Amino acid sequence: MRYNRLHVVLFLGPILIIVAILCGMIVWTVAVSMDNWVGMAPVWKFIGFENYATLFKMERFWNAFKNNLIWMVAFIVPSALLGLLLAYGLSLSGRAEALFRPIFLYPLALSFVVTGTLWAWMYDPEAGVINNILKGVGLGNFIQPWIADPKQATYCLIAAAIWQYTGFAMTLYIAAIRDIPIEIFEAAKVDGASTLQIFRHIVVPNVTQATMVTIGMLTIFSLKVFDLVWVITFGGPGTSTEVLGFFMFVATYRQAFVGLGAAISVVILILAILVVVPYSWWTMRRMRA
Repeated sequence: MRYNRLHVVLFLGPILIIVAILCGMIVWTVAVSMDNWVGMAPVWKFIGFENYATLFKMERFWNAFKNNLIWMVAFIVPSALLGLLLAYGLSLSGRAEALFRPIFLYPLALSFVVTGTLWAWMYDPEAGVINNILKGVGLGNFIQPWIADPKQATYCLIAAAIWQYTGFAMTLYIAAIRDIPIEIFEAAKVDGASTLQIFRHIVVPNVTQATMVTIGMLTIFSLKVFDLVWVITFGGPGTSTEVLGFFMFVATYRQAFVGLGAAISVVILILAILVVVPYSWWTMRRMRA
């Protein structure tokens, strides 16, 4: 079949329109970030980079920025590692995989609002499931305030996200492990390799591409996290669990500092570009090698 310009327009036209709209929204957001827009009514008063200067002087902004960095480290690595271990464990379980795989995938099917509500109830210092279980089994000394403690609240949120996204990583790794020729596993067993040795020397090197995709997707989520913070802690205690996405929402819709909120969104975009683009470039080079 020969293709002509009409086919190109029909196939690429819709996606190009969507991309053009998205680019237009980005340009509009950058323009708003340079205006003194306060309140919901449009205020087109150009002030240059004053919103950014104000933002960078705010301790609240740097706290949210720090929390995003904590999310990137404490969320991505455990989620990917647990996903890989679960995938390998299920590959060894035989027929039991059909039973256990849906159990680990189930959290991924839940909305973040449901997940947040569930974990907020579990973390409740007084009536929460976790503290009641600890008390019931005689481990009352390990009872914690959980999300009521500013020092550990962010990590409690990350634990909830890990629970929900481990199944996603596991699914990608299962597909990658199944792509490894079974002859390699059989040869390793004949040579006397243990389960751990097979995992280290065969599975890990052969799921590199899945690891790259997994880390890339988890990175994007860690940069745009919002729902769990909103539902479980609402940024508290105080502002200890705020991330940039949550701070942007509060500044724009709660405090009506639209220009400042737009500046925060531009910072998130720049941060995403600085992290995702170099990683994607490196990943593509590795895949071609």
